[in-house]
Amino acid sequence: MSLTHAQEIEFKEAFALFDPTNSGVIQPKAFSDFIALLNDPELTKNIKVPTQPLDFKAFSALLAKTHKGAETSDEAYGALFKIINKDGSGNISSAELRSALQHFGNNSLSEADVDEIVHEADVSGDGRITLEEFLKIMQKSEKKLRGEHVL
Repeated sequence: MSLTHAQEIEFKEAFALFDPTNSGVIQPKAFSDFIALLNDPELTKNIKVPTQPLDFKAFSALLAKTHKGAETSDEAYGALFKIINKDGSGNISSAELRSALQHFGNNSLSEADVDEIVHEADVSGDGRITLEEFLKIMQKSEKKLRGEHVL
């Protein structure tokens, strides 16, 4: 399997969500929960949830089955935004972000840490993250991963 540079960056970002302790593996339960959250049988029909922990290579191979290059980063981030925005309001609250992070195993951030993340992303100052704000912060993160200078 050969990934494009953009796919590798995108997959590394996704892998990091599942591996908040940087152990180098993702537990099958966390991966299974993510697939269930996608709630898209057409997208996930070719994915079999493993019974053993996944390293990055195995994780990438599974994602590559669904990622044929048709989806842009913004589309993928938009889908992630919808998953995190459980109440469907079009804005992500601190509580929703904290819940999503905890669901994927990141329990190391305090309530204040999550509030700070929301504050940094919240350009409008309303205490919530809009899709536009979410896309900007994710694009900034992607540029950092590529080693590009970010202001």
